[in-house]
Amino acid sequence: MISETLVEKDKFRPRNYEDFDLIVIGAGPGGMSAALCACRAKLKTLVIERAVPGGQASTAYVIDNYLGFPGGIFGDVLGRKMEEHLDGHGCYTTFETVEDIEFVSDSEKTIRTNMGHTYRTKAVIIAVGLEPKKLGEPFEAKFLGRGISYYAQGDATFYQGKDVAVIGGGNCACYAAEYLSQYVNQLYLIHQSDAIKAVKSLKEKIVNNPKIQIIWDSKLEDVFGIDKVEKIKIVHRVTSQHTWIDVKGVFVYTGRIPPKEILSLNIETDVKGFVLTDDCMRTNVKGVYAVGDIRAKQVRQIATAVADGMIAAVNVERDLQRMN
Repeated sequence: MISETLVEKDKFRPRNYEDFDLIVIGAGPGGMSAALCACRAKLKTLVIERAVPGGQASTAYVIDNYLGFPGGIFGDVLGRKMEEHLDGHGCYTTFETVEDIEFVSDSEKTIRTNMGHTYRTKAVIIAVGLEPKKLGEPFEAKFLGRGISYYAQGDATFYQGKDVAVIGGGNCACYAAEYLSQYVNQLYLIHQSDAIKAVKSLKEKIVNNPKIQIIWDSKLEDVFGIDKVEKIKIVHRVTSQHTWIDVKGVFVYTGRIPPKEILSLNIETDVKGFVLTDDCMRTNVKGVYAVGDIRAKQVRQIATAVADGMIAAVNVERDLQRMN
C-alpha cells in the first residue's frame, strides 16, 4: 500500500521544462483551493511550495472559526486534510522556492526555482501568503534559533517548564501565548499598547490565564545571553523605565508582511506591498492572479483564502478558454 502511494505521488512530480496550464505558487488554503478547482476543471496544474502544505494555517494551534469543525481543528491537521484532498485529483506538486517568474507572452510564463528547475505555464496564481514581521534589531539575528523564534507551535517543546516572552498583542500573538502556556512555567506577553487587540473570546482567555503576565505599554529593547537567550530588557513607552526579565525564549508576533519574492513581472501592489487584484483575482499582468493573504483586502482568514482560490481558478479556466 505504501509503495503504491509513493509510485502515485512520483507520477505527479514535475519534470524540468515541463509545460502546465496553471502553476500555483504556495500551498496554503488559498493555493490548494485554487489547485483543487483547477484540477477538477481538467487543467494541468502544478503547485510549488517552499515549506509545508497548509501555509500559515498549519502553524496555528487550534482553528475554531472555520466552518465545518464545530469543536475546532489543529492547524497542522487541517493542512494535512487539505493536502490529502488535493492528492486525489491529479495535481503535480514540488517543494522548491520560486526565484523568478519571466513574462514571455500573455499565454506563456517561465518559472525558475532554487533547485535549478524551470517550468512553463499559461497562467500563474500567486498564493505565497505572508511572513513574520521582524523587529529589525541587531539582537534578532544574533539569537535567531538560539532563543528567538517566530514559530510557537514548532518550538514550544524546547521551552517546557521554562519562562518565555511573547512580543505582540494581536490575534497571532495571543494564539501563540495561549498555546505556549501549556508548556512553559511563566509567560510574559509584552505589548506596546494598553489594550489587547485580539478577538474578545481570545482576549478573555489570555487575561484569565494564570500563567500569562501581560506587560502593557512596553517594547523589547535588548536581549542578553552568552550563547542563548538568558534575559531581555524592556522599556516602558510612557515612563521610559527599563526592566530586565529572565527568560529562555522570545517569540516575536508583531505582525505579518508580504514576502519579498523575486518577481520580474511588474505586479501592482498597494503601499504596504499587498498585491492589487480585481474581483476575479486578476492582477494587472495578464495571466497572473493572486489569492489569499498576499492580496490587498479587508479580511484575511482561511475562509476568505479558500474563496479567493476558487474564484481565481474559475477565472483562469475562463480566460484560457478565451485565448484558445
